[in-house]
Amino acid sequence: MYNILCFGDSNTWGYVPVEKRRYTEAERWTGLMAAALGNEFHVIEEGLNGRTTAFTDYLEPYRNGLDNVAPCILSHAPLDFIIVMLGTNDTKPRFSVSSGEITEGMSNLIRKLRFYYPVNKYPMPPVLLAAPGPLAPAKEEYAFDASSARKVRELPARYEALAKELGCLYFNAQTVLTEEDLGGDGIHLKTEGHVKLAQAFTAIVKDYFSKA
Repeated sequence: MYNILCFGDSNTWGYVPVEKRRYTEAERWTGLMAAALGNEFHVIEEGLNGRTTAFTDYLEPYRNGLDNVAPCILSHAPLDFIIVMLGTNDTKPRFSVSSGEITEGMSNLIRKLRFYYPVNKYPMPPVLLAAPGPLAPAKEEYAFDASSARKVRELPARYEALAKELGCLYFNAQTVLTEEDLGGDGIHLKTEGHVKLAQAFTAIVKDYFSKA
């Protein structure tokens, strides 16, 4: 059985926009992907609301991806494929960081992931670096603003360059998701968005293992 780790934020956790609850396993993109991949694959959901690449949020503590990526991969090893999709929460105005600094945070996260992965026991799995989907925060949403949406639009080009630098696989979620896939808060995905993500990631995983 192949172990697939999905390390992300609320759109990996399955946050339902406006209703503030969690989608069922059958609705989340991770669950949909697991069903599509079949019994040969074990999909590990590691989504956390508010998770950043490398920035500490004192309003919502314990969300720093750089702090928890090492224990995460150590507890779930051995792994055969890792999907990392983060960056949206980093664009919150309270962090005051640019898309370039967010990319540096992602770089540090992936380097730390690889450093602590137990390669003395298991081979290093491929890492798929995924740029997050679009952002169109509603006016009443205090945590994000117009600059957040702009920074998210800037991430794909920066992440693609980083993926080449670090030898990661790359996927841009903004190629399959549009603002129409966002719920009433303009942040979290509707069920249709989860279906689109599941289809895209399933195709990538199947293609990789068909060639392995």
